Amino acid sequence: MSEERDPTLESLFAAAEEPLQDAAFTESVTDEITGRRRRLIFSRFGVLGMILVLEVLLQSPLQQSLGVAADWLGRPLIPLEGEWLSFALSPVNTAAGILGAVLLGVHLFLRSVLK
Repeated sequence: MSEERDPTLESLFAAAEEPLQDAAFTESVTDEITGRRRRLIFSRFGVLGMILVLEVLLQSPLQQSLGVAADWLGRPLIPLEGEWLSFALSPVNTAAGILGAVLLGVHLFLRSVLK
């Protein structure tokens, strides 16, 4: 057996002030757990509703901002004359390519350090 205990369950058992019969005590704990679960579900739905409302209200500014970011990240950093050269270097000749390479390097570095 593990020595770890669930603090929520311990608080529910400690909340029983009067000694109850086994069935009544179990029923009161179950009712409390059900009530907490309902409150959690309703609060999650409330947060989801607020996120949806914010998304609808901010839809146009977000699309515009993402469009500007996509334009900026997709621009070539150095204009190249040759068609084959620009095609070959296009993955690393954009801000997005450089950002992706840097993030990949950081990821590989952290994986090697944290192992």
